[in-house]
Amino acid sequence: MARKRFKSDQHPGELNLTAMIDVAFQLLSFFLITIKPVDVLAHLQAYRPSPEKTNTNQQSVEMIRIMVLPGQYVMNDIPVTKVKLEQMLKKYADTDATQTILIMVAKQSKHEELVELLDKCAQFKLTSLSVVSSAGI
Repeated sequence: MARKRFKSDQHPGELNLTAMIDVAFQLLSFFLITIKPVDVLAHLQAYRPSPEKTNTNQQSVEMIRIMVLPGQYVMNDIPVTKVKLEQMLKKYADTDATQTILIMVAKQSKHEELVELLDKCAQFKLTSLSVVSSAGI
């Protein structure tokens, strides 16, 4: 009598991948649980002023705010003409050329007014500028 062969669902030479997938997920979960994230803030470069440059006798100057409005300039909440603005920028440049100047530009102002102000700042070697576009002005 001949033996009956037991039929299986697998073909000869086919691997059962269920066990390998299970091991891969276990390894993935192990690495995700044991990983230590790198603190990005600890590796940021902070440029601090050198101790030689600190001078306790020097007066601290307030931040200079210049608003560029349609047809006019406002420096520290006081409307100024172009001539007065130029005089004030020269005075600030003579005092401290590294002084930060915040330039707020209204949405309705002309591009030429901003460029003219930036040219005046460059003329007096004022390089620490921050330009902000503001629709609420």
